[in-house]
Amino acid sequence: MGGAKNCPETPRQKMISMMYLVLTAMLALNVSAQILNGYALVNDSMKKNITISDGKLENLSNEFDGLLHSDSIKANKVKPRVDSVIAQSDEFCKYISDLEKKIITTIMGDPNATELDESMNGDLNVASQIGLVDKVDGKTNAAILKEKMQSYREFMATIDTAKAQSILNTFSTDPLSSTEKGGKPRAWESGVFEDMPAIATLTVLNKIKNDVKITESEALAYLIGSMDAGDFRVNKIQALAIPNSSYIMRGGKYSAQIILAATDSTKKPVITINGTPLEKDRYEFVCTSVGTKKYAGSMVLTKKNGETQTYNFESEYTVGEPTATVSADLMNVLYAGFKNPISVSVPGVAQNSIEISPSNIKSSSRTSTGWVVVPARVGTPCNISVSAKIDGKSQHIATKTFRVKKLPDPLAMIEYTNAQGIKSRYRGNSFDKAIAKPLLITARRIVAELNDSDLDVKYKVQEFSLNYFDSMGNTLIEKASGDQLNEKQLKIFREMTNRKTVYISNTKALGQDGITRTLPPVEVKTK
Repeated sequence: MGGAKNCPETPRQKMISMMYLVLTAMLALNVSAQILNGYALVNDSMKKNITISDGKLENLSNEFDGLLHSDSIKANKVKPRVDSVIAQSDEFCKYISDLEKKIITTIMGDPNATELDESMNGDLNVASQIGLVDKVDGKTNAAILKEKMQSYREFMATIDTAKAQSILNTFSTDPLSSTEKGGKPRAWESGVFEDMPAIATLTVLNKIKNDVKITESEALAYLIGSMDAGDFRVNKIQALAIPNSSYIMRGGKYSAQIILAATDSTKKPVITINGTPLEKDRYEFVCTSVGTKKYAGSMVLTKKNGETQTYNFESEYTVGEPTATVSADLMNVLYAGFKNPISVSVPGVAQNSIEISPSNIKSSSRTSTGWVVVPARVGTPCNISVSAKIDGKSQHIATKTFRVKKLPDPLAMIEYTNAQGIKSRYRGNSFDKAIAKPLLITARRIVAELNDSDLDVKYKVQEFSLNYFDSMGNTLIEKASGDQLNEKQLKIFREMTNRKTVYISNTKALGQDGITRTLPPVEVKTK
């Protein structure tokens, strides 16, 4: 600022030059103070944001604690990740707070100091010393901070993958672009600590801490929200009563499940039954065969997060024949010693779920169409008690009483072959009048059958006699064992003349009830 040697400055000029230098320095100091004040304002704002974030985190923590009690199954599934987010965030924030405290206490020279005096905001030495020079286990604090931030961002990026790139950008430790044209990028650590005013370094550290708090709260909100991500949206709620059966016997127990059904009327599930898609939510068809039937299917629902969930189901139903019970009260008869077929049905109950308990019987057995009952004693009623298994329990339905009678006696008959080659029966002159000789000589055996009866009872002829007359009118008897006519008896039939009469007598027949009967004689008359 001085003048040339051949023109030395006057005292006045020197004074002006000195004042210019002082003014220039004062102007420079004024600009720096404005910048430092700007950093201080931003730092204060970051602290307020951190306080707000702490309040939000406390609310989220309380909300999750409540879910651990009200919805423990879902909450416990995400609890390990929630705990990890909180632990990682707390550990990182604590390291940053410890680093801030070290800078503040060193500058202030007071181990209890928590804030910088405004006059110390511009310190350019301590932040650089602590961040880039001082080492812990061979690493500078700046290097440790960078490692912790990289580790934290990689962990948090795995929590909500949709925000992974945003998290990586927020906690980026890439080199910083130079502010000078053509200048080289600066290392991230240098940008935070090197030749930086203390207030600027503290502002950056608080900015990182604030980002941690925001990222932690977003992660916790995401994890809490993910508890319901697999739930289904519903807009219609109905109370339903689902009975085990809509048909109840008197004395039976009605049982129904009362449920609250929630559905989404805007989305229809995909229903498949026995491999065939169902167009509606109602399964209907015509039943063409009787018995217990089963079917199975699946229902596919779409969750809020777009995933699908498949629910399998199966059910069974019973198809019965349309029936009406009509009985003749005066004909409630069973025959002793005979296999009496009976049919039993209970409306709404499958045949294999019905049981009977008869009294006064020799035996009873189930058949493909019902039961066979063999009563024991004539004259003693047979009481048939009917029970059915309903809802897994045996229930008495009704009791029916039958009279027990002896099987009716059959008639002895001659079996012959008619003109059409069909086996026919001749019951004797009392029923069928005379029989033509050409038909009589086709006879080969004697049978015992019920006359004009719907009972299908078999009798076995054990023996019989043929009574005929000689020329003197004397009665002659030709016996036969079994039911076959012997040669002598057949010869008698062949030699009979018109209007001659012989008798089949002393016929003994064994019935299905085990009783041997002696049957009335048969008058055989030719024409």
